[in-house]
Amino acid sequence: MLGMAVVITAMLIVAGVRAEAQGLYHPDEPGSTLVFPKFVRGTVAAGVPATEIEISAHCPTDRLADNGGFCPIPAGATVRLAGHWVCPGQFSTQICKETDFTFTTTIEGTADFNPEGSPVNSNFATVRVPPAPCPEGYLVVQTVDASGQKISFNGLVGDAVVRWNGHAAGSYKAIAIQDGVQSVTGTVMSTIKYDTDSGTPPAADTPSTTSLTLLTMDTLFNKPNNAVFTDLNFYDANEFLVSESTNYVCWEEIPISSIDPGLVRENMTRKGFFYSLDANKVPEFGILDPTTGPVTQLGLIDTVECPGNATGTCAPLNVPVTSSNNPSITNHYMYRMSTAVQVHPPG
Repeated sequence: MLGMAVVITAMLIVAGVRAEAQGLYHPDEPGSTLVFPKFVRGTVAAGVPATEIEISAHCPTDRLADNGGFCPIPAGATVRLAGHWVCPGQFSTQICKETDFTFTTTIEGTADFNPEGSPVNSNFATVRVPPAPCPEGYLVVQTVDASGQKISFNGLVGDAVVRWNGHAAGSYKAIAIQDGVQSVTGTVMSTIKYDTDSGTPPAADTPSTTSLTLLTMDTLFNKPNNAVFTDLNFYDANEFLVSESTNYVCWEEIPISSIDPGLVRENMTRKGFFYSLDANKVPEFGILDPTTGPVTQLGLIDTVECPGNATGTCAPLNVPVTSSNNPSITNHYMYRMSTAVQVHPPG
């Protein structure tokens, strides 16, 4: 476990709120660390995983800049990666279970895999990885050297595809974190679609359910963690405000109707704006987690639509996914929340 602890520490130095400010944070630029805020286990058909992970490596942007736009690393050179499937903590133990693994790709190459641990050279895996240890959670992938130490290699990009059934899929880009970035704060924000029932007469995109996925990078893997508490502000299109909060251990996916049953189109508007004010780990009796106070927070918006569903809802979303347990979902779309960056003055 010592080697894994070193990798985790490096990750928090790069991404945590205590990182030194050396440059700008660009989640769409290639990075040394990729965060996939959500994976879902299961299959929607024989051999077709509910989640696909795809990662490509390009010549690091800083090395291109240092060499007049020419890459000093030859195409085909090996890039070594360390992955971490991370589970939400159970409030009974608050242990966030994690499974780590290593794999390789090449400069200008692509690796794809899934949380089912599908056989290599199947249609959905080009590298060997273990199955994720839980039905849902998040994934972190970092560039490392042969000894497992994190290295600077701002050349990774990636995306994920998530399926709820055999006819509805969504996708999102991984969040890239570059070495030498400014601190990532606990504030996330996004536009959001509010839930609605089928109505009379029903709207063309109803019923629908929107969920928030929230996570912190300040996580102790396979150990008890203090819970993260975060305040949430929800606005309708006319700036009407509903203030709420949520708390979680390492990761959560929560329907907004579970946060507040009033967050529906009938009370708000069809679309609005959401942001979190902060994210803090709160010390708890008996939990030996030294991380307290402000922590990082990243997030994802996930909306499913079930037009024609007689029950008037899209929930619950059943995991692990099977070919038959989420039949009413017709449309599914996902997008990352924007993340605030802590700006430090020069010097």
